[in-house]
Amino acid sequence: MGRVLSRALEAAGLADFQARVLSGSPLADSELARLRDADLLLVAGLADSMRANFRGDEVRVLRRREAREADLIEFDQTPSPQGKTGADLLRELSLLRLGTAPATSIAVCMESLGLELAQTALLFGADTLIGDLQSERTLPLLEGAAARRREVEGLVARSGRRARFADDVEHSAEQAP
Repeated sequence: MGRVLSRALEAAGLADFQARVLSGSPLADSELARLRDADLLLVAGLADSMRANFRGDEVRVLRRREAREADLIEFDQTPSPQGKTGADLLRELSLLRLGTAPATSIAVCMESLGLELAQTALLFGADTLIGDLQSERTLPLLEGAAARRREVEGLVARSGRRARFADDVEHSAEQAP
């Protein structure tokens, strides 16, 4: 956790959360309630620190069928004109990360959230993207799975992470002796 974030947490009276997050202890409901009213960027900083410490910089990119078989929690809320905004959803995502055991993966669906919000979610505690790159529902303007894959890989890289696609694992297993 950086000095700027540490100082900002201290100034906001949230320094006690820092040690809990870095120790790997999920926050209690009462602590999460307190963070609901805190500055969104401080909450995001805590969630991203937990993700970085315990999940690393690798972002798994899974198809729907692999996501069903994976040990993860899918964040399944979406923005709506009369409902939650993108900022509301990102706060909820951060609180989910902070209230979940750090070894558990937190996933967002690219089709449900939209690609830009899904990319931003990587800075708010998510470590897995779900989307079928064979389908035109994920990045419909790009032609073919290879083009969609390159675009997702670039989006993940621009968020400071490395993409690991489910089919990379499949190909590695197929090539192993």
